[in-house]
Amino acid sequence: MSKQNEGFSSILGFIMVAIGLALGIGTLWRFPYVVGENGGAIFIFLYILIILVIGIPLMTCEVTIGYATGNAAIDAYKTLKPNTKWYLAGYLHTLAALIIVGYTSVIYAWIIKYIAGAFMGDFVGLDSQSIQTYFDAFNANKTTVFIFFLINFALNNAVIILGVQKGIERVSKILIPVLFVIMIIIIFFGLRLPGAKEGITFLFKPDFSKFSFNSVITCLGQAFFALGLAMLGSMVFGSYIKEKDENIFKDSSVICLALVFAGILSGFMILPIVFATGLTPGEGVGLTFLTLPLAFNVVPFGRVLSILFYFGFYIAAFTSSVGVLEAIVGQFMERFKLERIKALMLASAIIVAIAAVSIFYDPAFAFLDNIESNYILVIGCLIIALFSARAWKMENLLEAANIKSPFVRAWMNVSIKYVSPIVIVIIFLSQFIK
Repeated sequence: MSKQNEGFSSILGFIMVAIGLALGIGTLWRFPYVVGENGGAIFIFLYILIILVIGIPLMTCEVTIGYATGNAAIDAYKTLKPNTKWYLAGYLHTLAALIIVGYTSVIYAWIIKYIAGAFMGDFVGLDSQSIQTYFDAFNANKTTVFIFFLINFALNNAVIILGVQKGIERVSKILIPVLFVIMIIIIFFGLRLPGAKEGITFLFKPDFSKFSFNSVITCLGQAFFALGLAMLGSMVFGSYIKEKDENIFKDSSVICLALVFAGILSGFMILPIVFATGLTPGEGVGLTFLTLPLAFNVVPFGRVLSILFYFGFYIAAFTSSVGVLEAIVGQFMERFKLERIKALMLASAIIVAIAAVSIFYDPAFAFLDNIESNYILVIGCLIIALFSARAWKMENLLEAANIKSPFVRAWMNVSIKYVSPIVIVIIFLSQFIK
């Protein structure tokens, strides 16, 4: 199958797929809590500033590397800087993609289980201890968890087999709008609850007593991880863009700002319900699988809202995982000269192996999460910045990205040459400072 046939049908397709790639579980189950715990409106302002100053320029660079060459990561680096070792960065991005899909496999299993549980009414009448027991019992049955992961992965494969336009592009164009509709519905009902305003206050009230240098590091990490930088996807999807005069900075801005909007919406969706029911907000597993089932038990239309929430949560997770899987398959097709199905089989074998380790050996999840978040992705982002500014040169990148505005060109130059590398190094070193 030719690269031309593998391209997106329109720039809207690219934007929807890229939003789906970035709009993963981190935005829904972590963003609202870390905002409230780190100064509310102050944190949101800093988050938006980081997205503007660093996030958009870095995403522009990553997408443009693929867009300018029409190649996936490894061959893209080789095309732009032949006879150098920069292409090794492509292998690092590919490794990041394989690990992220593999080790987060258990989370997809949890979500599918909770969709079924919400639909069947499993949580109705349960107290906090009973919900904890419910979650622990399912998670302890590793074989069942692995089967649920395989169900999710089979759905991922079904989309990838269809190709770019009929598969991931079509699915993203349907599911991303559905997700936002679900969020709006839950927000509408949540804000009508007595005490819901406390959740909004938690999210938006400026509180300098909660804001510290550690809050800045948390904000930087949240922004980098939420955007999915250096996870291969943006670079591969850039190579799928057919339009030759596309302004990549404009497209990256739309994607990044959509992620900011989604993060704030997730806060409106979750926190009013949590506070209205007198529960304590948390993040991650505790918020999504322990606190919210309890909250849905005591609010009007709670069973319906719980079904909608977990289905929406799955959409966010699914569009992200299928996006990364498509990027891996695209990379394998190009690098190993494989047909789509054979590339998918190779990618699936590796991912299932990583998933099996992550599911059946509990310490593997924390280990892979640490390696991925604190090392591979951070180093990958630094490489993208250094390659763009020092190896390929910013002037070449700006021309390839079709950026004409003098202001934006200056913005990109300052961000990629100076601000981004410094910030990335700070993020990396912060983990060693206690």
